[in-house]
Amino acid sequence: SAAQALAKPGLGGRGQPVEIISHGTQVDINQHLARGYVTIVDFYADWCPACRWLSPRLEQMAASDPQIALRKIDIVNWKTAVARQFTIDSLPRVSIYNRAGQLIGTVSGADIDQIKSYVAQAKARG
Repeated sequence: SAAQALAKPGLGGRGQPVEIISHGTQVDINQHLARGYVTIVDFYADWCPACRWLSPRLEQMAASDPQIALRKIDIVNWKTAVARQFTIDSLPRVSIYNRAGQLIGTVSGADIDQIKSYVAQAKARG
């Protein structure tokens, strides 16, 4: 709707609030998955151009879809504990979990169509 289009991503939407769950530190993703929702985990860094393109699109998805929760992990740089923990060697990286907390798929790069495909699978599978 026109009203939705005017709403800023992450503000005034029906979705879950976006949470940044790490700035470089190790993190237990399982503690941050939103049970009962499809959780998108976005690994990013502020200096990554593709991340800057993708992040607002993910935030818009979460704001407009009440079934999606978005969790963001700022790796800060390649050497941080969280980058090593998840063997991050390219950005962005996005992981999609179903409502039961099972990993459905991981996308390397800003492939919004593949992300949407995994979200649809996550909704269909638990």
